[in-house]
Amino acid sequence: MKNTLCICRLKNIFIATLLCLSLTPTHSVQACGWWGDGDVNRDVDEVLTSLDGKLLPQTLSIKTSKLPGRMGYGIAMPDPGRAIPYLQATNGRLINRISELKIFGFKTVIDLGTPAKTAHLHRQETEALGMRYISIPVVGEVPSQDQVNDFSHQVVVGGNDMLLVYAPSSALLGTMWSAYRINLGAPLEFAIREGTDLGMGPEQESELRKRLSNKHRLTETKPDSATH
Repeated sequence: MKNTLCICRLKNIFIATLLCLSLTPTHSVQACGWWGDGDVNRDVDEVLTSLDGKLLPQTLSIKTSKLPGRMGYGIAMPDPGRAIPYLQATNGRLINRISELKIFGFKTVIDLGTPAKTAHLHRQETEALGMRYISIPVVGEVPSQDQVNDFSHQVVVGGNDMLLVYAPSSALLGTMWSAYRINLGAPLEFAIREGTDLGMGPEQESELRKRLSNKHRLTETKPDSATH
């Protein structure tokens, strides 16, 4: 009888423990990327340099767009026609807080591929600093044409104010940049090369080429209104 009672009690404790674990949140929603409290440990005055002690090359690449730690990737746009490594805009400093980036003259942030709950936190913190915040919720690593058009529009609206583009992956950042350049009318191979340098992979490149090919095919088969 005693053994039966002990087994019953242990069973009840086990069930209660499972219920507690199932009701306890596994994680809290926190800001990431350049947002939040910036968990990466680093000297505020640390400057990223190449092996020979010189500042990093002033070209767009995965290396020059990578944020501290595992925080994602970003580029700076001084004007709608060009992009530079965010490290160039920060004089090589490994900034990991959005509030510090404002000091370097950034006025607008375009946040790519961030889930709605997290994007809400990003918006609150960014707008509290007096900066514009634009969320383009890309799912995966290839933005839709509508999202590329939205990105293009937001860049133009930003004018000559320093603009910051953030993405959780280099593939998404590179693909959006390449698609944007194509939107502006840049030569296809040039735009693809720039996107690849930033991290766009073969699958994303193939999708962009297919999209452009379909666009040309539709243009060629469209009836000429002048003949009717």
